[in-house]
Amino acid sequence: MNKSINTKGRPRGKVQAPPRPEDAVPPAQYDRMRAPAWTRNPAPAARAGADDHRRIESRGYRC
Repeated sequence: MNKSINTKGRPRGKVQAPPRPEDAVPPAQYDRMRAPAWTRNPAPAARAGADDHRRIESRGYRC
């Protein structure tokens, strides 16, 4: 058995992009240096009493 010969499917080769016309518009480029800084969306408002557990003092060691 010769495993180096591929007898099924399309022969291997390099896929070539179609040639671009001379008057084509260059692809859009995103300028990351002048882009607005990313900010997180604010967290939704917690329901009343959701942070009551924070009032209880910890009895363990503080990290």
